[in-house]
Amino acid sequence: MRRTTATEPLAWWPGPLVRSWGLVAVASLLLACMLCLGLLAHYSDAQTLRDERRQQEMVAGFTARTLGVRIESYQRVLQSMGQGIHSSMLDTPYLLELLLREDAGYAGIFDTLVMTASDGSMVSYAPSGGTPAGGSALRDALRRTLSDGKPQVTHITVEAAVEGATPQLGLVLTVPLRQAGGAVRGALAGLVRMGLPSLLPQPGEDAPTQRWLLVDQDGLLLADSRIAPPQRSETVASPDAAAAPAAERVQTALGVSDAQWAALSSSSTANADSQQWGHLMVTRVGLPLPRWQVVAVRDLSTRLLGLQRLTPWQWLALVATAVAVALALLGALWWLSRPLVGLLRQGTRRRAEAQALRPLAAPVQPGGRMPDSVVPVPPLAVPEGLSPLVLDEASHLREHWQALEQELHRSQQQAGSLEAAVVQLLEAMPGGAVWEQGEVLLYVSRRAAALLGRDAKSLQGVHLHQLLHNQSGLRQWIARATGSLASFGHVRGEVPWKLQPGLTRWLQVQGQAMQLPALGNLWLLDDAEVLRQQRRLARWQDAHDAGTGLPNQYTLQMQLQSWCAAPPTEPQGQGLLWLDVDYFTALNATAGRAAGDEVLRQVAWLLQREQGAHGLAARVGADAFVLWLHAADTEAAVQTLAWRLCAAVQEWAPHYAGQRFVLGLSVGWLWTDAADLDADQLLRTAEAACREAKRSGQGRAVQARLPDVLRQ
Repeated sequence: MRRTTATEPLAWWPGPLVRSWGLVAVASLLLACMLCLGLLAHYSDAQTLRDERRQQEMVAGFTARTLGVRIESYQRVLQSMGQGIHSSMLDTPYLLELLLREDAGYAGIFDTLVMTASDGSMVSYAPSGGTPAGGSALRDALRRTLSDGKPQVTHITVEAAVEGATPQLGLVLTVPLRQAGGAVRGALAGLVRMGLPSLLPQPGEDAPTQRWLLVDQDGLLLADSRIAPPQRSETVASPDAAAAPAAERVQTALGVSDAQWAALSSSSTANADSQQWGHLMVTRVGLPLPRWQVVAVRDLSTRLLGLQRLTPWQWLALVATAVAVALALLGALWWLSRPLVGLLRQGTRRRAEAQALRPLAAPVQPGGRMPDSVVPVPPLAVPEGLSPLVLDEASHLREHWQALEQELHRSQQQAGSLEAAVVQLLEAMPGGAVWEQGEVLLYVSRRAAALLGRDAKSLQGVHLHQLLHNQSGLRQWIARATGSLASFGHVRGEVPWKLQPGLTRWLQVQGQAMQLPALGNLWLLDDAEVLRQQRRLARWQDAHDAGTGLPNQYTLQMQLQSWCAAPPTEPQGQGLLWLDVDYFTALNATAGRAAGDEVLRQVAWLLQREQGAHGLAARVGADAFVLWLHAADTEAAVQTLAWRLCAAVQEWAPHYAGQRFVLGLSVGWLWTDAADLDADQLLRTAEAACREAKRSGQGRAVQARLPDVLRQ
């Protein structure tokens, strides 16, 4: 095991740059966590306050409306009773008492009914059978009604109906009794006992922090959902009742200042008004008729997420979470910085090895001369400003960057040399050659420029569209050429080129896709005028296939029979290959006839390249071809050619109409060096071997049996 030197960093320990990044990342993470926590608490508390305020205002408004409807119903009942009393009955008190006793349905709602006339006579009645309550407060309300002729609503504190129970809040209502002319002849008053459970909602177990208060217009506390209702000093249960202690003010009950209460409390309107006092949410809703106020108070300290209310265990959980996230971040940084660590170790090891190559200090002879056996070694080349023992990723990155720049410079030099070699190769070709990339001409050979009738330098950088004639069919040809290059790697055709204004020349074009390091397409140009003239002759049309330009089956048979009838004097081997395109019927039916014709042209061009100077390729059927090599040296050469043709077609990946098609080639081949041969028998035997190749799986080459090809 190799040991780590003192100057070499550990395999897992990062350098100073990565450590600095880690500290900055952890500090940023902690700061971001604190900021996010604060923002989360702030926005969560704001949302909680909005929800609590909306809910509390809704409940307080409902409570105030319920209490107001209840008081209004009492007032209407009393008014209906007053409308049933005729003004003449006020002079006969016993009739009034009898009327009140008989009207028990309405009278049963009130604890005490009192009726007085304008002369001061008064009739009292307690429907429950007890002693009439109200005392002086009830008489004062009647007196005010007689004086101003308006209904009155006020409240007093009365004794509970059960002895020893908490005093209750009494509601006093008065209505005037008028004559036919509208003059006030008397007044009717009713007292209703209202217990605490009937006034305010009681806090349940699900809302222990909720508190309800009932306050009068002077800010005195009438009822509290947490304590018994207070007593007022100016009202007593009966004339003989002792004075009650003073009522508590709402400011004292809530622990707020007069200014805070004044900012919340306003005229007794039904509109809810809410404010937040510290951790308390206070909502006020007014009652117009008795000028009371329903106040709802809720303690939100348990609902808010303020950081100052976190317990030590919660703080510990937050700190542990932050530490875990920071460690995870450091681990991710360490994982990402492994290439830098490896770079640091590699550079440090390389420097240490270079330092070790320096010789040890040799003894110096008298006169300051070193021994002759010691060869001086030049010092280690270290970049300027960098110590050999500095362990910093940035320094190593700079060294590697300088090395990459040098490599790029060498690559550019090599690219220039390669381009010069490509240019020399293009100039050495027998025909015209054009190097094109992205439909832009990078280089045009002198022979190609001569065919185009222009200067070679003037053609460099020219777009391909500017040189081609017949712009209407140009896009179709370029699309076909692009598809053929992508599917087959090459393309072949005849294209009209512009020479001078008004002049056009047809050129034979053969395109080949160039691979690395020279990217682009290579176009070989040759004059096609002579060939086009030959095609217009009837003799040529009778001997060749119109779709592929190959000789037809009749031409093949004639030449093969002529050769068999007069073989050469010196025996030589010959090969015959019958080829059939696999899956051609499916492609022709799916992609169309144009796609099938393109595949047949590609197969014909492939066979023309392989036939050489001593061979003949012919089309003998819809998708069948024959390649005759009458100068094949060995049987192995013919067999290798057959399998090479199969592999070449299988590598094609034609795309038509957005679909990819698979092609293959079934080959039946034979080789013989016999002198006496029959042409028809040779063709039938090769065709039979091709059929055998199709039956045995397609995409393969099958050899014909030699005895079958000998003439009988």
